[in-house]
Amino acid sequence: MLRYILALAPAFLLACAAPRTSVQTGDQSGRIRFQVDPGYAEVLVDGKSMGKARQFDGSSAVLKVEPGTHTVVLKADGFEDYETKLYLSDTEELIQIKLRSK
Repeated sequence: MLRYILALAPAFLLACAAPRTSVQTGDQSGRIRFQVDPGYAEVLVDGKSMGKARQFDGSSAVLKVEPGTHTVVLKADGFEDYETKLYLSDTEELIQIKLRSK
């Protein structure tokens, strides 16, 4: 029995070291996570309101958008607007910012 176990041990170790493969599904969307202070800042993508930044913090949801270049704006009363352009393919981007007071 010991010989059997010793004979199989190298095969088991090689199987663990084999490269892993990943399968890409048909979901070709970019994802954006937000860590914004204040969390109630409104998120606009290409001029369309998507909700509050805290909704897309990655713990419960991320904002999915079509691949391509997008303009992202963060707005909150009493704070300066923040605007950036992002190019997304099937990647995930993090926008981490503290908005400046007016």
